[in-house]
Amino acid sequence: MMKYIYLTFSIFFLFSCTTLEYGLMLESDIEKEGNAQEILDQLNDPELRKGKVFVFSNKQDGLWQFVRVNNTEKHMRDQEVQVFDLVDGENNVYAFGRIFGDEVNNCTGKGYSFNTKDFPQYDTHFFIIAEPAEREFAGRYFNCYKEVHFTEEGFFYIKENPRSRVNLDWVLNR
Repeated sequence: MMKYIYLTFSIFFLFSCTTLEYGLMLESDIEKEGNAQEILDQLNDPELRKGKVFVFSNKQDGLWQFVRVNNTEKHMRDQEVQVFDLVDGENNVYAFGRIFGDEVNNCTGKGYSFNTKDFPQYDTHFFIIAEPAEREFAGRYFNCYKEVHFTEEGFFYIKENPRSRVNLDWVLNR
């Protein structure tokens, strides 16, 4: 009897590992595409970064997540930067994990939307994916992903100093 229980749990465990799409065995899109230098070149050149949305993963958990900006989805590792095209008007940034094909771990379930008309002084937008304070659900604590809209100054500071405290003056979506 014990042998069957062990076998059943082993099969379940193996099946679970293969369905975790943000697991430790997957490559990020940067690793697959080999375009890290191209992204950094855009980020570091004020002219090349115009009309872009930059996203830095600062979850501090070492895991992967997905980020979708305006219907373009990228698979990111923690501490990576990705770039997306900014659209004139309504934009949406959504960070999530994927388990058994379901999108999970987003704090709001819908991400963060902004309109470029509300930010006429910005031609580039910067986001950091963070894990806010733990939440309790059914007696267990879990973390979720939050999309934080940053000023350029704040984005570059946190990118270079990922474990530092955030100056709330840098946050545009408080």
